[in-house]
Amino acid sequence: MALRSENFLLRRYVEKAMVDLPALPTVVMQVVQATEKDTATTTEIEGLLSADAAITTKLLKVVNSAYFGLPRQIVNVNQTIAILGMHQVRNLVMSIGVLNALNSPSPRVVEVQKAFWQHSFASASCAEQIAKAKGLPKKDMEMIFVGGLLHDVGRLFLFTLFNLPYQEVLKESVARNEPLGSVEARILGTTHGELGGILGEKWNFPEPLIDMIRYHDNLPAGPVAEGVFCAHIADAIANELAPKEVVGTSAPADPRALEWLAFSPDQWKDLQTKTEEQVALAKDMLGVM
Repeated sequence: MALRSENFLLRRYVEKAMVDLPALPTVVMQVVQATEKDTATTTEIEGLLSADAAITTKLLKVVNSAYFGLPRQIVNVNQTIAILGMHQVRNLVMSIGVLNALNSPSPRVVEVQKAFWQHSFASASCAEQIAKAKGLPKKDMEMIFVGGLLHDVGRLFLFTLFNLPYQEVLKESVARNEPLGSVEARILGTTHGELGGILGEKWNFPEPLIDMIRYHDNLPAGPVAEGVFCAHIADAIANELAPKEVVGTSAPADPRALEWLAFSPDQWKDLQTKTEEQVALAKDMLGVM
């Protein structure tokens, strides 16, 4: 299809879809709310997850994949929380819930989603490495990991609900060598970052996570949270490793983020290499997400 800036019909479809957003599974919302309390216990979280066997099964498959490289097989939620921590488990449950909410019966869409998740896990790993290098607190690192994982949830929404027209948006971004966000704004009237922020608000995600999703492409004016810097830089690096038909043309990393990172050329190269290694490991995850 030919895409023009006056394609108001497509814009209206996107706007309507944002009103009729799918809900996250109830158990996911319950886990997110429970872990926001300082009094949350392993038993409570395990009890909540026991109500949804499908999410629990996926959670165990994910944590037992090569991506996490755990030394022994994890067989229950209690063990998972003990090894990964409550917040990391919450983050994985949120990610699995998002995938369940934005699924598709179309084999073509499923294949695109696999490439999307490969990019997402590369970003998550890279963001976590940056957070560790900058000495950020463990709780912040856990949120930054899931920020890297879900930063492009707005693109997942567009891939799933508007696959063919969004493929044309990506093609136009590549053909014109124009940053994807600019093409989205021109054709859709919004960007995947803004759509993702709206999704995060509807799903009651924590505010720092919403900011990482909303601003990962274009940093806000004024002060920028460290988590947003991590998501922004990680996305830029992961974009270099992803097929253009999945990520389009990327804008360069914001100089403010690079100044905050303050990496030497060797450190930057090491970050790229480790992220590339995680891309390979993430392939092992694609069959269980």
